[in-house]
Amino acid sequence: MKTNHLILLTILILQACSTAKAPESIADQIIQVESGLPKYTVYIEGDSTFSIEDRMAHYGVPGVSLAVINNFKIDWIKTYGVMDREDKTPVDTNTLFQAGSISKPVAAYAALKLVAQNKISLDSNINDYLKSWKLPDNEFTRTKKVTLRHLLSHTGGTTVHGFLGYSPDLPVPGLVQVLDGLPPANSPAIRVDKTPGESFRYSGGGISIMQQAMIDIEGRPFQSIAHDLVLEPLGMMHSTYDQPLSDAWLAHAATGYLPDGSMTKGKRHTYPEMAAAGLWTTAKDLALFAIDIQRTYNHKSTVVHTQNMVDHMLTPFVTDYIGLGIFIDKRKDEVYFGHGGWDEGFSSQMVAHRDKGYGVIILTNANQPEFIDELIDAVALTYNWNQYLPVYKKMDLSPQTIQQISGRYHKGNEKLIKIYADGDKVFLKTLEGKPSELFKISDTTFIIHEEDKPIKIKSNLQSKKMELTFLNPKSGAIESSYVSMLAHEKIPFEYLESGQFDSAYIAYQALIKSNPKDVAIEERNINGQGYELLGNGYNKLALEVFKLNTLLYPKSGNTYDSYAEALMKNKDFDLAKINYQKSLKLDPKNENAVTMLKKLEESK
Repeated sequence: MKTNHLILLTILILQACSTAKAPESIADQIIQVESGLPKYTVYIEGDSTFSIEDRMAHYGVPGVSLAVINNFKIDWIKTYGVMDREDKTPVDTNTLFQAGSISKPVAAYAALKLVAQNKISLDSNINDYLKSWKLPDNEFTRTKKVTLRHLLSHTGGTTVHGFLGYSPDLPVPGLVQVLDGLPPANSPAIRVDKTPGESFRYSGGGISIMQQAMIDIEGRPFQSIAHDLVLEPLGMMHSTYDQPLSDAWLAHAATGYLPDGSMTKGKRHTYPEMAAAGLWTTAKDLALFAIDIQRTYNHKSTVVHTQNMVDHMLTPFVTDYIGLGIFIDKRKDEVYFGHGGWDEGFSSQMVAHRDKGYGVIILTNANQPEFIDELIDAVALTYNWNQYLPVYKKMDLSPQTIQQISGRYHKGNEKLIKIYADGDKVFLKTLEGKPSELFKISDTTFIIHEEDKPIKIKSNLQSKKMELTFLNPKSGAIESSYVSMLAHEKIPFEYLESGQFDSAYIAYQALIKSNPKDVAIEERNINGQGYELLGNGYNKLALEVFKLNTLLYPKSGNTYDSYAEALMKNKDFDLAKINYQKSLKLDPKNENAVTMLKKLEESK
């Protein structure tokens, strides 16, 4: 079996590397990127694509700044749209965007410079360097202390994921107030609630502790430290950690826009948590930063760090996807590094190949990360990035193959997949999902646009049944398996699907009696199926699922609450009211039921 997986993996790698011919000039490259935003997660040769203007309009993205890195240098920079919708000022290469969490790897670069200067150790107790504030000890830190390495790798057990920032009408707390969660801070106290070094948990709070340690070591503001150690040496002349911005910087600052398209309150928020979220920058400047990491790692630069220190930064710690202040993405033999960013009204992404000198920086004044992902994929396709975007070449489907693979496949009583032909196309459909076209990419391997998981479909020689398996795209290992069903066989859910509610109820009750630990009859699982159906527009079927759950679990307030929610979407307000009341009776603490009942009363 291992040999078969290796053969399959080899085929997939060859297919994934088979992309369109690279454009011959930078002008061609720009045109190809601008017109090449993929429509799907998985790209199949010949797929149509979107233009950048199409997707900016679709997602409501006002402005974009894009820098493409190739051969360890900036290949080109281009901007699109406006920095403010009201005054319609165009974005230019000097327009400042909030980088959000991309602030962290830049701050990490500065912290590691202090390590190189022997001013702080990666593995000593962080409290040895904190003067203005101390991280409170507790049962989690008695035997193992929090270190700078822990803070940089999000393994310190520290709390507080991220920060909301402060609109101009609000008082801005000092960093110590943020660390202790004291007014006017809008985030809780940053504390340790897990054993340091035990596991990864993203923590902007931990990076804020690092910020305070750097301030206490240097005896000066953080923005000054970052400027002197990183920004100025790398020529990042249009970048600053100043919070709030001075008038001179503000003249170049974009206005932020939220997911619903509304403007960020006061145009932009202030982040005293500078190291975690406070960097204002340009695509060019962040490209210079990414390039220095690449060049230093490959023995081409010593401007800020030696190769040894950057190697530390890019070496996984505790998990295989986090280094020191930066994420690592290993795709087969290719290693990428980067970080994303999200502030109120701003989203960004930095992606770069560790060894081969290419990458991209994207800054936007909108919270629409899906747009950024599509634009990165367009760059990856244009520049033939190794193993970044799945690219497959489809093969013809013969009538014999279609007949062979068509049918129903189940995974116990919980999961069902249908494969069927419609005209000259073949589709795969899960219980709760929408149909996806199925493409053949090798003799027994298939793929859908929506998910990069090769699907192997073949006959089991022992059982004589067809088997469907989802494969890990990186390793080729089996992730889940389904077995074909005979025409008369049914899982309980299929009775609901065919409108036989009573039969479904009987089937589920029988399953509860025969196998009470079957995941298919778990209240949470049935509830999740209902919400998936609701999210995919199968409102009537979702109603039946939620109704069934109330009958199977009549003492659960949550089942009635979910059923009522589905009834609201189907505009059956009277029955929704009854079920909210039932939910509240079973669970008097259900605030959602209280709120919805109040709304129903007010709407009369």
